[in-house]
Amino acid sequence: MSYNKLKSLSANVEAIRTAMQVHVQGRQATAEEKETLSLYSGFGGIKEVLNIGTDKPISGDMEEPIRQLQELIDTYPYFTEPMRQNVMEAIKASVLTAFYTPKFLVEAVARQIHATFKNNGLQMHSFLEPSAGIGGFLPVAMPNTYDYAIEKDLISGMILSLLNDNTVTRTTGFETIDEQGFEHTKFDVIASNIPFGNFRVFDAELWKKGGIYEQATKTIHNYFFVKAMELLNEGGLLAFVTSRGIADTPGNKFVREYLVNHADLISAVRLPDTLFMHTSGIEVGSDLLVFQKHTHKAALSQREQLFLQVGREKADTTGTMTEYANRLFMLPKTTLATGSRIAMNQYGKYVRKYQWQGDENAMSQYLAALLKLDFDRYFRKSLFSGDGQDEMPTQLSLFGSADIKQPQKGKRAYTDELEVWMKNGAMVLFEGQVGTIQYRKSDLYQEVAIDFVPVDEGKVNTDRANDYFPIRKAYFELSIKEREEQKEYSGLRGELNARYDAFVTKWGCFHENDNKEFIMLDSLGVEVFTIEMQLGKDIVKSDIMREPVAFKKIDPNKRLTPGEALASSLNFYGKVDMDYLTQATKEGEDEIVSDLKGEIFYNPATGEWEHKGKFIAGNIIAKHKDIGSWLPELTGRERDWAETAVKALEDATPEAIPYEELDINMGERWIDTKLYADFATELFEVEASVMYFDVNDTYVVRLQGYSPVAYNTYSVRNYNGEDLFVHALHDTVPEITKEIYHNGDRVRVPDEEAIQEAATKIQEIRDRFNRWLDRQPLEVRDELVRVYNERFNCYVRPHYDGSAQTFPQLSFEQFPYDSLYPSQKDAIWMIKQNGGGICWHEVGTGKTMIMCVAAYEMKRLGLVQKPLIIGLKANVHEIADTFRKAYPSAKVLYPGKEDFTPANRQEVFSKIKNNNWDCIILTHDQFAKIPQSEQTMIDIFTEELADVERNLEVLEQSTMRYRSGKMQEGLEKRKQNLAAKLQELKMKINDRKDDAVDFHTMGIDHIFVDECHMFKNLMFQTRHNRVAGIGNTKGSQRAMNLLFAIRDIQHRTGRDLGATFLSGTVVVNALTELYVMFKYLRPQELRCQQISCFDAWAAIFTKKTADYELNVTGAIKRKERFRTYIKVPELAMFLREITDYRTADMINLDVPEKNVRFLSYAPTIEQEEMIGRLVFFAHSGEWEDLGLDTPEPDNLDKAKMLVATNIARKMALDMRLLGDKFRDDADNKASICARTIYDYYVKSNDNRGTQFVFSDLGTYKPNEWNVYTDIKEKLVRLGIPADEIQFIQCATTERARKRLFEDMNSGRVRVLFGSTSMLGTGVNAQQRAVAVHHLEIPWRPADMEQRNGRAVRKGNTVKLWGGNVVDVVIYGTEKTLDAYKFNLLKNKQMFISQINNGTIAVRRIDEGGMDEDSGMNFAEFVAILSGNTDLLTKAKLDNKIMHLEKEQAIFKKERIRAERKMDANRQDVEKANRMAEYMTKDLEYITSYAGEKATLLLNLPQATAEEIGRELHRISKTYRNAAYNTIGTFAGLNLLVRSEYSIDGTFDRNAFFVEGASGLKYRCGLSGALPLGFVESAQYPQATFGKLTGLIERQRKQAAQLESEIPTLQEIAGRRWSKADELAKLKLECKELQRKIDQSLKEAEHPTTDTEIPAPECEPTTKAA
Repeated sequence: MSYNKLKSLSANVEAIRTAMQVHVQGRQATAEEKETLSLYSGFGGIKEVLNIGTDKPISGDMEEPIRQLQELIDTYPYFTEPMRQNVMEAIKASVLTAFYTPKFLVEAVARQIHATFKNNGLQMHSFLEPSAGIGGFLPVAMPNTYDYAIEKDLISGMILSLLNDNTVTRTTGFETIDEQGFEHTKFDVIASNIPFGNFRVFDAELWKKGGIYEQATKTIHNYFFVKAMELLNEGGLLAFVTSRGIADTPGNKFVREYLVNHADLISAVRLPDTLFMHTSGIEVGSDLLVFQKHTHKAALSQREQLFLQVGREKADTTGTMTEYANRLFMLPKTTLATGSRIAMNQYGKYVRKYQWQGDENAMSQYLAALLKLDFDRYFRKSLFSGDGQDEMPTQLSLFGSADIKQPQKGKRAYTDELEVWMKNGAMVLFEGQVGTIQYRKSDLYQEVAIDFVPVDEGKVNTDRANDYFPIRKAYFELSIKEREEQKEYSGLRGELNARYDAFVTKWGCFHENDNKEFIMLDSLGVEVFTIEMQLGKDIVKSDIMREPVAFKKIDPNKRLTPGEALASSLNFYGKVDMDYLTQATKEGEDEIVSDLKGEIFYNPATGEWEHKGKFIAGNIIAKHKDIGSWLPELTGRERDWAETAVKALEDATPEAIPYEELDINMGERWIDTKLYADFATELFEVEASVMYFDVNDTYVVRLQGYSPVAYNTYSVRNYNGEDLFVHALHDTVPEITKEIYHNGDRVRVPDEEAIQEAATKIQEIRDRFNRWLDRQPLEVRDELVRVYNERFNCYVRPHYDGSAQTFPQLSFEQFPYDSLYPSQKDAIWMIKQNGGGICWHEVGTGKTMIMCVAAYEMKRLGLVQKPLIIGLKANVHEIADTFRKAYPSAKVLYPGKEDFTPANRQEVFSKIKNNNWDCIILTHDQFAKIPQSEQTMIDIFTEELADVERNLEVLEQSTMRYRSGKMQEGLEKRKQNLAAKLQELKMKINDRKDDAVDFHTMGIDHIFVDECHMFKNLMFQTRHNRVAGIGNTKGSQRAMNLLFAIRDIQHRTGRDLGATFLSGTVVVNALTELYVMFKYLRPQELRCQQISCFDAWAAIFTKKTADYELNVTGAIKRKERFRTYIKVPELAMFLREITDYRTADMINLDVPEKNVRFLSYAPTIEQEEMIGRLVFFAHSGEWEDLGLDTPEPDNLDKAKMLVATNIARKMALDMRLLGDKFRDDADNKASICARTIYDYYVKSNDNRGTQFVFSDLGTYKPNEWNVYTDIKEKLVRLGIPADEIQFIQCATTERARKRLFEDMNSGRVRVLFGSTSMLGTGVNAQQRAVAVHHLEIPWRPADMEQRNGRAVRKGNTVKLWGGNVVDVVIYGTEKTLDAYKFNLLKNKQMFISQINNGTIAVRRIDEGGMDEDSGMNFAEFVAILSGNTDLLTKAKLDNKIMHLEKEQAIFKKERIRAERKMDANRQDVEKANRMAEYMTKDLEYITSYAGEKATLLLNLPQATAEEIGRELHRISKTYRNAAYNTIGTFAGLNLLVRSEYSIDGTFDRNAFFVEGASGLKYRCGLSGALPLGFVESAQYPQATFGKLTGLIERQRKQAAQLESEIPTLQEIAGRRWSKADELAKLKLECKELQRKIDQSLKEAEHPTTDTEIPAPECEPTTKAA
């Protein structure tokens, strides 16, 4: 019988329906129901089920059963949502893997096994089917056998349990069998059709065994064989139908070896490829394998040796080979086939296929004969009864030898108890041998398996090992106890010293003899070794041998000042401990309160004193309310203290920001979602709900009914109002695409028109929200004001006055000054009081000394235990040198380059851990090599997982649960993937690190990060990945390492900060970089502001701007950018609370004055021509318009303006950067710069004045033309010796750089060229600097600061002979981008300064519209290059007109669409009402019909229902006519049939109808096809009319819905475009401006002269020569 997919699917659906009904009713299945259930055959080969739960259509007869299946799954009450998803995924996954075994095969196996047991007089006590399906192999169990069945699939398991009342069934995975409580734990027979595929199985027991057991868990088919063999009784039978991969795949040889080593091969039969065609309609290669368990085999048989081997055959004469196949099946009587041939399989590979020519009965008989032959030959009764078991294991040999040998003492399982501090590679003594332990870890299990690996006996001395192990044990117990309990263990320290001294007496010091080599065999030895240190020629004990290093001992005999005691209290106890203060200062409480007035405040809510840094910080408005509420309950001095605290909070509370200044963005996360829901309800004219999920920063909007506004007014393509409302909340625009033909291929490209239409409507929603908010009642707006001020306008920066600090032990003997700047003292005090912060001090203002003193002071006062400074490689030596000069007796660890080789760095890490360093100093790169704590990462993961589960719970309990499937699915997937994400992160980090002490165990508790802007590339997630101005969101590994280290410290302290960031340029380019600083240092405060990610931060503090430009295809392209910042004072306060910002001017630093000269020159003739070409190119986008001989760049079509901007920059510097066709010019920048440098050279010649020349374009390259070399040649021609002109790029080593800087300081080198990256940092060559030249202006304020800082810094002797002035010369070419970039840079720096100074006078600022990643916008580009300010205005007007005209065209299209839809709706309403009327007439007819309602066929006037159904099926198969044909009647109405054909004219199906009294023809079911049953087919007219009521209701509902849309459509069609007057006005302005421009062009041009534009911050200077 051939396979009928539709019949199988229908039978499956009916079986599932029956099973669900029986389960819901809580009873057993009847015999009839079991018959239905037994027809279930799974979904193997039924690919249509893959469309379940998707929008993909299902055509033909399969549609109805699939719909029913979906409905059954959706409505089954016992399925939770995750179970429902699992069921659907399991059904889909089974399409390629679930093929039910033909019944004849099971019967043949069962008969043979039964006969074997009976003939040998054996009793089958227990049977297991481990992958049961619905119990296909259960007939193998004999009467009185305990039979068990396991099935993982929920549906199959449900049917299995109902079909087999007397079988113990479990719906679970095979790997959980030990947890099921079965009476039998071993089985006599195990038989099944097992699953196959590369699916890993989570079985901890097998995995822990290691070897092939662990390997078997990686693929499910291998796992089933090994697991089942382990569960078999000795002599028991294993019979599996499995894929051919077990026998054929070379990689599975290990499992074949396992099987034949643990069992005898009874039978192996290769089954025909078409075996499963009858049950699943698909070809699958499979084998039947039968084994008898035989644990202690002496040798393999010849058959079993063949079973291990695979080979290939020639597929054709060209030498193509087949896939591998098992050699055993080359033997006769091993295949269930009448023939075989080599053919190509579905994967395009050549294989040998086996066929059976004959019926199923013959196949069954032949299989029975094969099995009988094999069982008679190879089954051994003695194995089953136990007689054949050997008393001792024998050595197995494939060649038949069975020599008994004693097992070697090699690698084996380690069974001794492990110490908690042991790790992989630790040396141990086990069973008389010295060796190491090896952990086998997996991301799948929490457990670990442990092996013992002996060490070569020639490498170790057991006596020495016995003396070493007690030292190690004492060390780790001491280290761990003191670190965890923070108290001293003198007894353990004494034992450690005694054990160590005894070892040294016997074997010598660790550093002597071969002790180090021995100790390093132990993975823990690298740490133990550091309890001994070599200082010069002496070997001494480390600090841990004398005192605790995990904490600082408190000396109760030392009297502290109140201030020092307060700082110490904050460290030791994390709070103000009054008892400690009185003890440490020997003063009374009142005296201390008086001494510390203004420093500490009483908090009655906790009954504790708090430091001002903690008390007057955070949300002080909420704190004021809380403490004020306690006043009525307090008396006496406690009330006085509390009133003082309340008054301090009142004085510190910022003035409330009123509503009109809030500048609220739609989508700010702190705003109650109910407010957004109310707005959506009014906007869409239907009840709406809005939810926010912080774990993925996502809003979900759901309308409670149908909204014509949502589906008409606010609809673009397939995005409706709900979708656009979410985009409005997220401030994003959907990426809408369309399909086009490109080079003959169909490709998807952005649909710019649809994107602009969506952007316009989204912006309209956002604008309407603000207007709607303005109309809300006063109490609503007041509540917004209250919440905003409490969350954001509540931070106050304390006044950090460090003048009272004395800095004990700080030495100035080796410095040219004898005190710190007041600014340095204040910064140190801030760091000490806050526990960190941001030290934003201009280059040259003494950050190095701040770091060194702050680190030592925090250590001295007990605020930190082990401070760490990390700096640039070029600067770190200076940092270490400064620390040693400042504190000559300090204990500083500064490892060299060689110390951080892979061989040595573990020793360095252990030294960090085991010593009380006053400071540790590392480079950024060295810090990156410290392994981060796995426990810290697990903590972070756990927090995120808790957030996901909390969001899932909220969604589960909400009304959106059933309408937010994607959200729930996303959260579930994220929950499942969190562990994998963490594992991946650990792998990325650990791949670059050594297995050593990690950051957590080192005890480092504060990090000073010098040049912290190097870590600004911290990864963060954002939807705005196509928006310019947010920097690099992908992040770097070094930034991720730093984040984990800081989080580790923050987790330990329970506070923000934990680090100090230092830089002269904390914000390098964009204010969005502030978010990165906050993410590092203030995670808890961000959470209080409900800011969980960058997008949530940007929604509050930024506004996007959109520019529109023509791309190379002429289409308008939208470009977005973050350039406007709002609520700037609150943003500034949040920053300033933890920041100390100082410029050289603020400090009155002894540095030269900076005289900025902006030299502007007319373009050369070639530059004038190129400017014209660039303007034309900006319009056309055609590369040829530029006239360059260089190839067109690949990114031209995507980034036209970036390409144009880069060409304009090169053109402004030197035309020769654009190609060899251009020539030198006496008036270009290079020539002018050379003359200017020479002027300074001559003027400063008496004092050997030096100059820096910066350019990031055209940098030095050997043997290539470049601007550096060109200027040098010009300088040499002017008379400067060539050896006095150098390029930084030529100093390729640290030694060469140092020598070069010495030559600059001595005046031997007078001019130094370099780029920002190579010359901008780590350069101390300022002693004779008179000028800094900028050939082109850098992109970022930070770069300009770094460049100028090379000369304008302390130590420049120009004050002695040059008027104390350094000229900063900036070169500009007129009609280029130079002046624009200069002003942009100046404005950015001004904003940054104002934000940090707290002098920002506006609530919003504009950063500007150009950066290195996207160039500048089209309008400004064209206008600036033209050199005409009127053109700039006109370009902006043209841009706006272009945008408005596009909006107007979209508006007209939308109005026309509305008119057409309104007309169509009216027609559809009329049609729907007419249909409802006809259907009502038919319903009345059939209801009132008095005669017999029976189906009568014209050719069978007298027939039973089954006969009628049979005849209808005959007609369905044979009728061919596209016209309606009457075949019978029902209740006086005609029954019709009509053939339906596909588009290509081929026959599709016959459809059956009932013609109503109204003339309407009603189709049978959905497709017109008859039901499967004959009786049901005869009753199809009744079933058809039974749906009439629902059809009428549907028509009326459709008419009502269409009618409800008409008013909205009328409103759209009748609307007047609101911006028509604005567009007309702009066009008039543009016309008048064009007239003015035309007039100016007619006037005679004045001769152009070289001019110098005075810079805003300096006096005018003389014109350039």
